[in-house]
Amino acid sequence: MGRPLKIQKYSPMSGIFTSGPTAQAVTIDAGYAPFAAPTSMDLPTVVLPQPQTSPLPFTGVVGGDYTLSQPSTSYPIVECQVNIALPSGTGQGVANGCIIRQKGARKFLVASSTNVQDEDCVVGASYQILTLDVTNWQQMGAPVGATVGTIFTCTAVCANPQNGVALLVGQCVLKTGGSPTVGNMCITMSINNSTPTYISKLTNKFAQDFYGGETGGNANTGNVWNPAQVKNNIDYAANFFIDGEKFTKSGADVATWAGTNQNSDGTLTMAEVEHYTS
Repeated sequence: MGRPLKIQKYSPMSGIFTSGPTAQAVTIDAGYAPFAAPTSMDLPTVVLPQPQTSPLPFTGVVGGDYTLSQPSTSYPIVECQVNIALPSGTGQGVANGCIIRQKGARKFLVASSTNVQDEDCVVGASYQILTLDVTNWQQMGAPVGATVGTIFTCTAVCANPQNGVALLVGQCVLKTGGSPTVGNMCITMSINNSTPTYISKLTNKFAQDFYGGETGGNANTGNVWNPAQVKNNIDYAANFFIDGEKFTKSGADVATWAGTNQNSDGTLTMAEVEHYTS
């Protein structure tokens, strides 16, 4: 499936103590430094592509859930639309969501942005805690010490509803179209300021479209993809800041370049992936 999607995470209490008893959080696998304003001499500045643009684009994509990743204009995270399946087989409905981790070339563990009150959590479904309040999350199946961002499978209805809030979590597969069916999701990218194009595959540095088409079911079935219908999907260099520029792919040989899938001059077109900045 290529290099996995980068997921921006934070490790609390791992940095220096600036004031009081609380140490700063440390960024883990947050991709490259923001090219517009690198702040550390330990992080080399890579300038791609030419001519320079402002802000300069990442050469890789950073995912991450918005409960912990603290997205910003310097470190955006991937935005997606999801329709997570419930234990009954129905879906929660289409909602904005984010990627928690990558499960396959076209499959992701995602969280829906729709708030779920503690009393509305469904036994058998998985959730990520968004607001602790005084809800007894352990009584519902969360581990001891659960905090904001903890993911758990609900094993019992909430016995004493409070004001705790969670987000539904589940596996979804990339599909084309803006209204994904149950168990599916979609992510778009912009190419030359065009109408948003749906992504069929997303890795650390590259995205593909649905040029070759797709068929299949959803994340709960074995019939997810027909390989014969995705082999001609077009590759793009994925980033969050600019679209339409040309990006030289390492190792590209113009003489053997697959012009139907990429540019004939040995480059990829840069695509701006749909993203959150806050």
